[in-house]
Amino acid sequence: MPLRTLTQAILILGSSLACQAQLIATFQSNGKTDTRLDRLPALWLKSGETPSAFLAPGPFETTWTGKLKIAKRQRLIFSFEGEGEAKLTLDGEELLVETGKLGTARSAQSRINPGEHDIVITYKSRPDGAAHFRLFWEEKDFPRQSVPPTAFVSAPTPEATISLQQRRGRELFATQHCAKCHQSESPLGADPMQEMQEIAPLLVNPGDRLKEPWLRAWLSEPHTLRPGTTMPQLFDPKNPESAQQVADLAAFLSSMQSGTEAAAAAADEATILAGGAHFHKLGCAACHSGPDQEKPDLENKRIPLHHVAAKFKPGALAAFLKSPNAYAPHRGMPDFQLSDEEIKGLSAFLTAKAKAPLPAQTELKGDAARGKSVAAAHHCFYCHAGLPTPEKLTVSSLQKIFTADWEAKGCVAPAEKRGAAPVHHLSENDRLALVAFAKTGSQSLSHNDKAEAADRKFHSLRCDACHSRDGLPALLDSTHAETQSLTAHIAGANEKLDQSRPHLTFIGEMLQTKFMQSIISGSLTTKPRPWLDMRMPAYSAHAASLSDGFARLHGIDPEEKTTHASDPALVAIGKDLISAEKGFGCTTCHGLEKTPPTAAFEVQGLYLEHIGGRLRREWYDRWMDNPASVTPGTKMPQYAPGGESPNPALNGNAADQFNAIWHYLQSVKKQ
Repeated sequence: MPLRTLTQAILILGSSLACQAQLIATFQSNGKTDTRLDRLPALWLKSGETPSAFLAPGPFETTWTGKLKIAKRQRLIFSFEGEGEAKLTLDGEELLVETGKLGTARSAQSRINPGEHDIVITYKSRPDGAAHFRLFWEEKDFPRQSVPPTAFVSAPTPEATISLQQRRGRELFATQHCAKCHQSESPLGADPMQEMQEIAPLLVNPGDRLKEPWLRAWLSEPHTLRPGTTMPQLFDPKNPESAQQVADLAAFLSSMQSGTEAAAAAADEATILAGGAHFHKLGCAACHSGPDQEKPDLENKRIPLHHVAAKFKPGALAAFLKSPNAYAPHRGMPDFQLSDEEIKGLSAFLTAKAKAPLPAQTELKGDAARGKSVAAAHHCFYCHAGLPTPEKLTVSSLQKIFTADWEAKGCVAPAEKRGAAPVHHLSENDRLALVAFAKTGSQSLSHNDKAEAADRKFHSLRCDACHSRDGLPALLDSTHAETQSLTAHIAGANEKLDQSRPHLTFIGEMLQTKFMQSIISGSLTTKPRPWLDMRMPAYSAHAASLSDGFARLHGIDPEEKTTHASDPALVAIGKDLISAEKGFGCTTCHGLEKTPPTAAFEVQGLYLEHIGGRLRREWYDRWMDNPASVTPGTKMPQYAPGGESPNPALNGNAADQFNAIWHYLQSVKKQ
């Protein structure tokens, strides 16, 4: 990489690596090296799967380096889980080495003072490339548990900085749909990069849904209407010939109609007020600025809504809210499975408040027949299936563009060198990331790095807008107040039970993968937290890959089979232990089936039947030992600090008591 690009990369990205909950992971395989940032020293791979984005499948070795943060002096014992070869070194001292089946040995107890300590973890996969590794610790004050992501920190290195830039470029190449135009001369493999398998919105009868003036504005300057869109700017609106092409193409798209349009529901003030309340309660401010805010929120990259009324034809917005993925299965907008009443209110509210005018346009009259030719000439069909194809394809193949200098000309070149290529409105950081990626070649596009893909989706689908992770607050924590006034007309709207959303630091080791998938897909038939105004929306196209990847990020087999046989004797003891009369009073905040909690004033817990069938046992043990270490600020008390229970059952042994409660939870769980 040229010195200028390396220096810029370090300046641009280096500061973002400092003081992060992460380790620097260096992978070596078949003479090649790849570096990435990991939240955890954890892996789970089948044979034949790639260990890292820029490495092919096969046997490999990984070294994680960084700092282990200790808040107070502790006497720690470390252990592994998995299969292969592993070694742990702390402050230069080798603490544990193990080969074969990992987890049978423990390190000697080490007194570790508060502060940051150099940590190095090395792991070698099985000879067939399959891998399974996790790192655990334990101490007299807490039982054996995985070392949390917040215990790690890493300082920026040139290798990590460049790797982060290359990975960003790889992600941009896939999400900007570059390979839709620059198609590969041969298949990318049986399991290519996840984003390479996604499609752009389908333009099925767009004239039924979209207003022609909005189509003109969108085709002229898509980035003006939606900053950050992956839709490139194909036309120069200042050029008369281009302006005419825009008018013609908009006319052609408008002519693509089924002949039927959705009817618009009448909207009175009460309906608009109700829609505004839904907008607030659903937490729409996590991803969108308000429909009456004409200035886009560029800092938080929230999608503006001020042109909604100018975009949708009558009734079309309601149809979109009912099924947002109908024409775009990989769209970031999830399905909230809204009721008819919610849809009516939201569409009325958005239409009434989104009064921003479209950018000024020419008065040119569009011709649909010419527009069809424009669509073909600009190869629109590459991204949008069903559009006309040109007589001759003129775009270079994927293999050819990776032999070219992306700085010299084309989409990624500086503006003065771009020529007639589409404008993607890339930031300089993103442009440099694509240039850095180009130098790695196209091979990584054939690698489906499943754990890395899940972490990318965590951010691109804006999971962190609603959920905190690794000590970082959710964006909604700071933006939700913007829309609170929308519920001012509702008595007691701000006097409800705690409305905080689940933390996702331990999501992969917390939930059974099958249950996680049911939540993300929207197929879960019961709502675990019915007191929340918000709800987890459905990302059906991403549910399988996200749940699989989240498990892998924690080093857990996503196909893990979980069976829990309940001991009747322990079930009986566990039932007593959850009661207020003989136990810990769990039923104060947790209901059971038709019996509500007895006194959930400020906060409510899940109904007990929802717990046993969703949680993995190790997370349950971590939670019961010290809930605040999992969810800071939780109202769930720590019942047995240091493992000492005040309850006499089972000789006062906290671990045995929590085990009995687990057996009881299994006996009442929903199947």
